[in-house]
Amino acid sequence: MSEPRDYLDDADVISSGREDSGAFAAALTGRMRSRPVMLAAVLILAGVLTAAVVLVPASRPAAPARLAPSAREVSVTNSMAQPGSGAFAGGTANGKRWQLVTENIADPGFRCVPAVSVGGNDADPLFADPHPLAQSPVGDPAFVTLGSEVSGAGFAFLQVPADADWLWADPVGGFQLGVAPVTVTVCGQQFHLAGFAYPLAATLRLHLSFRDRTGGTYTVPAALSAPRGSADTPQVDGMWQSPDLAQGPVATGTIAAGSLFGEHWSIRVTFGKAGDCFTVSTSPPAGSTADRLSQAGCGPVSTPQGPSTIMVLPLGSSHPGVVGVGYAVSVGAGVDHLTAELSDGSNLSAQPLVVGGRKYAAFFVPGQLRLFWLNWVDAAGRPIAGTTGLPGYGFTQFWPDGVPVLKAESWSYGGIS
Repeated sequence: MSEPRDYLDDADVISSGREDSGAFAAALTGRMRSRPVMLAAVLILAGVLTAAVVLVPASRPAAPARLAPSAREVSVTNSMAQPGSGAFAGGTANGKRWQLVTENIADPGFRCVPAVSVGGNDADPLFADPHPLAQSPVGDPAFVTLGSEVSGAGFAFLQVPADADWLWADPVGGFQLGVAPVTVTVCGQQFHLAGFAYPLAATLRLHLSFRDRTGGTYTVPAALSAPRGSADTPQVDGMWQSPDLAQGPVATGTIAAGSLFGEHWSIRVTFGKAGDCFTVSTSPPAGSTADRLSQAGCGPVSTPQGPSTIMVLPLGSSHPGVVGVGYAVSVGAGVDHLTAELSDGSNLSAQPLVVGGRKYAAFFVPGQLRLFWLNWVDAAGRPIAGTTGLPGYGFTQFWPDGVPVLKAESWSYGGIS
């Protein structure tokens, strides 16, 4: 459901202005979405792209693709993106167009934050890196999977030195490609990037060549190129995987705080290569023997024009049970505040706070209460959109544009569902 609670017939509905053109945005398993995002057209250069081979300059003829049965099940193409589109890589995956684009993921009016996104969603922040080869012999890589809408395919980009001239993959497991690094400028900074799509079943053995020096080779661990959920991180779709997630966060800050039953609680966000990571915690009063409680989780980094990531973090203990639930939301452009209807009919309101140039809002719901309905409201007090059916634990994504969405998959945690 996407209409706001007590929706006004004459209320303005903020729309992205995008039409469904057969392109896709990152619709992840366990997410809510309203519709695909139109991606800028991909310029296919002369010639035909076969299953997993990018067109290359005449001086570097591509070898015929040799696809093993496991890789042949996924149709992936790579091509040069249209100059000036903001995209540095593109193609198709299972017949759907994709692009890797560089963009500013800060809200309007705040310090520019450069990042790479998959068609305007699921961003990975970029850092000026004078030594990208410190992460691997072929550069600083990052990989992401997008869930059921593009099942079996992954997307990658590498930050490479300025004098790198070619990145290619051996046909290990039946997949091969060749791409030329592209120099892009975003937020006034230059980055040298190479991006591509690939079948998750393929082993990626990458090579990077230079004009006047010896290149390097790197076999990508499957934990990076084809990540799987675990008990600690059950949701991986939309989360970029990198050898160095510990690289300094872009920003961190408290987005909500208060007191409950004499204990102080707070919700914090840390935004960086690991994603939008939220922590809800309580601190017992001075002199108390009670333990400090904490629960954390990370979700995809949304863009200002993309979907809102909603993180649900139950906070509990063996006795007396569930203390409460923290809800944290990335808030896009055009939203003044969020309102929440709780399961007992009461209401809460939260103003977004800015952390690292990005807006976040959060609620803490005590005891057995749940957040039943969540509304996005504009500066005139008009509801923009709303949603219900939030998961019991973990994250989901929602496009607040007033168009019907798919219900999120529910996770259960500590008796909450």
